[in-house]
Amino acid sequence: MKKIVLGAALLASVCAAQAENPKIYIAFQWHMHQPLYTPGETVLETHNSGSLSYDLLEVFTSRTGPYTNWPSQAVNKLIDAGLPGGAQVSFSGSLVENLNVLENAGKGFSNWKSHWNIMATKKTDLGNPRIDMVGFGYYHPLMALIDAEDAARQIRAHRECFAENFPGMSYSKGIFPPENAFEEHMIPALTSEGIEWAFVDNSHFDRAARNYPWVKGTSIVEPNRADVLNDDPADWTHIEGLYCPGSISAGWGHRPHWMKYVDPATGQEYRMIAVPTSLVYGNEDGRGGFGALQYEKCISQLEAYNDDPDHPILVVLHHDGDNHGGGAASYYGSNFQDFVNWLKANPSRFECTTVQDYLDRFPPEDDDVIHVEAGSWWGAGADPEFLKWNGDKGTYPGASEPYSPDHNSWGIITAASNHVRTASAIAPDNASVKAAWNDLMCGQTSCYWYWDGTEEWDSKPATAANLALAKVAPVIASGDDKTGPSIYHPQREPYNPGMTEWEMATSSDFTVWSYVYDLSGLQSVKLRYRIDKDGVNPISSNQNETYEGGSEVGPWQEIEMTAKAIPSITNPQPTAKAQEYSAEVKGLKDVLVDYYVEATDTKGNVSRSMILHVYVGDGNGSSQGGGDDIISQTGSYKVTPAEPTVNDIITITAPNGQDGIILHWGVNNYEKPIAAYLPEGSTYFTDGKAARTPFTRNGEGVLEAKIGPFNNPEQAVSYISFVTNTGSSWDNNGEKNYKIAVKTPTAISATESADAAPVEYYNLQGIRVENPAGGIFIRRQGASITKVMLP
Repeated sequence: MKKIVLGAALLASVCAAQAENPKIYIAFQWHMHQPLYTPGETVLETHNSGSLSYDLLEVFTSRTGPYTNWPSQAVNKLIDAGLPGGAQVSFSGSLVENLNVLENAGKGFSNWKSHWNIMATKKTDLGNPRIDMVGFGYYHPLMALIDAEDAARQIRAHRECFAENFPGMSYSKGIFPPENAFEEHMIPALTSEGIEWAFVDNSHFDRAARNYPWVKGTSIVEPNRADVLNDDPADWTHIEGLYCPGSISAGWGHRPHWMKYVDPATGQEYRMIAVPTSLVYGNEDGRGGFGALQYEKCISQLEAYNDDPDHPILVVLHHDGDNHGGGAASYYGSNFQDFVNWLKANPSRFECTTVQDYLDRFPPEDDDVIHVEAGSWWGAGADPEFLKWNGDKGTYPGASEPYSPDHNSWGIITAASNHVRTASAIAPDNASVKAAWNDLMCGQTSCYWYWDGTEEWDSKPATAANLALAKVAPVIASGDDKTGPSIYHPQREPYNPGMTEWEMATSSDFTVWSYVYDLSGLQSVKLRYRIDKDGVNPISSNQNETYEGGSEVGPWQEIEMTAKAIPSITNPQPTAKAQEYSAEVKGLKDVLVDYYVEATDTKGNVSRSMILHVYVGDGNGSSQGGGDDIISQTGSYKVTPAEPTVNDIITITAPNGQDGIILHWGVNNYEKPIAAYLPEGSTYFTDGKAARTPFTRNGEGVLEAKIGPFNNPEQAVSYISFVTNTGSSWDNNGEKNYKIAVKTPTAISATESADAAPVEYYNLQGIRVENPAGGIFIRRQGASITKVMLP
């Protein structure tokens, strides 16, 4: 079955939306970056050394257009057409540094900054820049995984770089965090540097909302219930005409909101605006712009949800501006001209804007505070564990035990950070200390993690860290250590304990691990955790966010963490590396847990990590729904109970359905259900197999259909297959049909020895792989599920 045409009612609603709703606003975020390919060397020194397998100069010269005049040419098309708007561009400090070296050596890029400086003089009607070169970290660090002080220093270095190279340009109020990677604990560092708003991929809005319709095809693991704090926006929509595996929030997920972070020690709140970058639209625009993304067909599907004139929908198209389709001449040239022509033809429906103009006109309400899940943009996985930079252990040549290059690099950076921070406390104005900070920040370049296993990228953090340690060694020897231990962002395994990962049940016991280091030695490292009393962490309360807590949470419990030294296989070997510390939390089920790591050095200096949260399920694959009842979803349809048995009546609701909608269903693979299974008012379809059950409105006005129970011995049922039908329009999940698993309860649960069970591997999309190699995979043996890196 295929969705043939829009129903008359839906068509009428779309037409009415076009006539009555405000404009949809469209903004661009183009990202430009090149790292220092070898810490301590210029781009020419690395090129001339012959250490790379490719022509490094060609990497830059092939991108001359994006780094010089193509973006300004695109925005000038808007200006020449008399239209508002412009673009946001993120430009790393290391890219500026590299281009200056090439320009000074006569290797191209002559007068390259002039195009950007000219655009700095061109303003919108509200006085904001037509091209807003937004805030960034100088060396492109993954800010969610580094210390707050380091993140602030990266922004400060970037601002100083811009002041020197683009003197007529005011520093932006916004930031595009490298890799669009964000976590709320970054907020104090950003606001301390004058940043007022940050781009956040809106997948992490959606995934933190109740009744988010998770599907495997998004390639992101199920959200943990601890993050599901936002109300159900009830606007889940599948977008036709682009790659949209499931459903997205059409309205709420495309509007800026406030977000906050609470200092766990003081209770002080820090707030800033989260500007949503659009997961599905940005990804599609990155394939080539107008034409690759069918603007009219795809963006118009949001119009029916654009019903708030004080907060109209904002679609931010974010992607690399210097790679592949989104960095091509046609993107900035003919395709962008087609975009301008489309705007001119639809002036009452769509408008290009800069983000700052939008926020000046349509700021979020003061009480509109949401929670955003941790994670990056889709091109780097988007998962909340940042696995692209935090890959799990596997078998690697030269390693005598399970090893992760990513973990290894964080162990090296954690130790280097402690040395530099200690020296900085002793002599903050010392020139060698300042130079060491620069080396440390270079070592945090996220590219060094991203390109695992190639061109010795895994060794570059060690190279940078060794340079930093050599510079601060004399300073440290001259003073007293009054700096607490350095603690890497705590991680946990499994991510969803007691629930599901890729639809596979996980153990409710979980391990928290981190890298911890102090140059004076460690006296103790403890995992502290507590249990929330009602399993709910409302945004309006801060008790779960502080060490002090309150009446809503239980007392802290602690576990001594176990140290493990893991030899590095980098070249060079690191001068110092932190040990891995871990502790397992056992015996918890159906509880919300707060936890953090506390470390004390031999001089009595104490450090504590941020507080993190995890919901622990019952160990049987409980829901990530986060509502008052456990509710699972299939597409935009809600199913209650979440894990129905053959003895249950199953309720299917259609929040976005229309009157007249029919549930077209069968048992198992569309077998004809016996007459005893047909609810009152149901009929068989003309094919003599499928059943037809009308949806009716319940007491709350929501359309629902009830089927079951399915415990008649005449017909065994393991799952229900269904689609829906309204008039001539069918919703069949992209010809895959929808399915609801139906369990048969047993008196005794079957058990299987983990050691004896066969080993199965799955990719990160949950698809089984027979001969896995060369990447991160999910390993399942019996009830044991782990993520592993395989060579």
